[in-house]
Amino acid sequence: MLLYSSQTGNSPRKVRIFLAEKGINDIQFKNLDLMQMEHKTPEYRAKVPNAKVPALELDDGTIVSETTAICRYLEELYPTPNLFGESPMEIAAIEMWQSRIVFELMLPLAMGFRHTHPAMAAMEDQNEAYGTAQREVGIKSTAYFDRVLADSEFIAGERFTFADIQMISTTDFFLRLNKIDLSEFKNLERYTSLIASRPSFKA
Repeated sequence: MLLYSSQTGNSPRKVRIFLAEKGINDIQFKNLDLMQMEHKTPEYRAKVPNAKVPALELDDGTIVSETTAICRYLEELYPTPNLFGESPMEIAAIEMWQSRIVFELMLPLAMGFRHTHPAMAAMEDQNEAYGTAQREVGIKSTAYFDRVLADSEFIAGERFTFADIQMISTTDFFLRLNKIDLSEFKNLERYTSLIASRPSFKA
């Protein structure tokens, strides 16, 4: 299998953390330079029409794209350690929290950055008012997740799961890009420090 990845993108990093947590080391990598638009080339679009990374090319040429889909596929091939839940309730909790992180926190912060930062002008038809408003939504959601983590070590239960990969990649990447001071959110700061101490965080 071949994983099309990037050293700068947030979504590829989620897959790298997932692979590290699983101890999967038999997948080849091909890193694309997003700022040089290597993911927009005709050759890559022929494989991945939406020109997104990451994308996993199977040995028969089949492409699996979208971060969660890639990780779910690999979870079936490499079932231990389990990261998507074992009991019906745990599976539901992980799905619930990872979805809420994406839609309530990550996407607003991503839009806040993409629509306001000059470096993104070449990649985005920017709307500064929209970006500013989305950043404010992201800040409110940050405060909400800070309250959620007041009495929890992990986001979706009693152990590290895929939901924590969604959360740590969002807090470490998008809070920093939006210049949001994590020290103002003490529970989230504690949580981020805990998860960042895992070896997979350096993947």
